Amino acid sequence: MTVVFTANNNAEMLTLPFVPPDLAIPVISNANEEFTLSAGANGVGSLNLPGLKGLRSMSISSFFPNKYYSFAKVQKNGYDCVAFFQKWNDKRVPIRIIITDKSKKLLNMPCLIESFEYSVDSAGDFQYTLDIKEFIFPVVS
Repeated sequence: MTVVFTANNNAEMLTLPFVPPDLAIPVISNANEEFTLSAGANGVGSLNLPGLKGLRSMSISSFFPNKYYSFAKVQKNGYDCVAFFQKWNDKRVPIRIIITDKSKKLLNMPCLIESFEYSVDSAGDFQYTLDIKEFIFPVVS
């Protein structure tokens, strides 16, 4: 599985060097509404009405390396990876996450950074947790 973040219409890209093995693709949820009805002689029943689509969100926890790892998907400098997320969070603009597996696109979602936490471990690598939430581009008619 490959996880790529892009910003500014692919002007800047970051491929995650390490993808957590338990990475879950966000599920689509809907804000459906359920009502309890009184159905006369038949008793009580329920009615489920379709709602609008909810926003997908996901969390990624892994590390950015500060040295060479032969098993990394790509060789990246941890400082550059941290700077990518800090920069685009500070700009307050959406970025895009693209997840592929064996050339099949599993997710292509514009998103906003909800939170980005990181620390430096004893090996000098950046341990991080990134929380993102889907961004829907507003349409003005």
